[in-house]
Amino acid sequence: MTRIGLVDLDTSHPKTFTKILNAMPGVKVNALWDGRDVWPEGYDERFAKENDIPHVCKRLEDMIEHVDAVMVHGVNWDKHVDRAYPFIEAGKPVLIDKPMVGKVRDIYTLLELHVAHGTPVYGGSALRYAQEIGMLRSQADRVGEVLTAIATGPGDFFSYGIHTTELAQGMVGTGANYVEYVAENKSSFIAVTYHNGFVLILQLQQPFHEWSMCLYSTTGMHTMRVDPTRIYEPFLQNFINIVNKQDVSFSLEAPLEAVKILIAAKLSRQHGGKIYLSEVPAEEGFDGAAYAAEYAAAKRRGL
Repeated sequence: MTRIGLVDLDTSHPKTFTKILNAMPGVKVNALWDGRDVWPEGYDERFAKENDIPHVCKRLEDMIEHVDAVMVHGVNWDKHVDRAYPFIEAGKPVLIDKPMVGKVRDIYTLLELHVAHGTPVYGGSALRYAQEIGMLRSQADRVGEVLTAIATGPGDFFSYGIHTTELAQGMVGTGANYVEYVAENKSSFIAVTYHNGFVLILQLQQPFHEWSMCLYSTTGMHTMRVDPTRIYEPFLQNFINIVNKQDVSFSLEAPLEAVKILIAAKLSRQHGGKIYLSEVPAEEGFDGAAYAAEYAAAKRRGL
């Protein structure tokens, strides 16, 4: 039996992921711990009862004996590294939900921890593994050489913009060199130029709830839309395969580069011009505590 633990219950993902994981052969969500950044005292006990989770831990470290791996779901991304640390140190694989971190310094810390302990660290956005992306990538001969691409998606600039950025990475890969905030007209337009000269356009904060991509290649234009009802299973199956030491193509650097792209885009919006990823200061990023406070307030209002 592969035993999974939940760290923080802030979003809808813990419940949705628990249902999917418990339906997998040989997998059980076995323990949880909640930091109460969003939900009041007692919510963890109710959640455990409603979702048949046997262990509700009072301390984060108490979960280690009950699990083979954990998933970190807190909306305050500034706490993700600290939440993950006990499990990385104990050699328990960790899934960190999107966005994995929100500060450049946390990118460096997470990479250093991964190297120091060798514990698998997985996560980011499930859209990276959207089935539509896999289908389009499998048709490389038909698509031909991709010359440029546009990825679009809804929601706020960072917490949801990371979905659009990782969706694009799932198709065109990593290797961003610099970022430039291009324009703003109900949506935010960002140009990401890769080291090889390839240009990716991100259209964030679009006013309708849909993710899509358009590729311009040597054979013409190729488009895809993501079915959001089918995005979690491949993402979670990859994690279980990693926990069970099966070969999975995943690089921690990829979702962390996506974070840095959006931090660079924020700086470009503020100051103008091109922002090279290699030159983004360690202290730059997005405020996880402020986002968590807004998220919790919205939940209390019933939104």
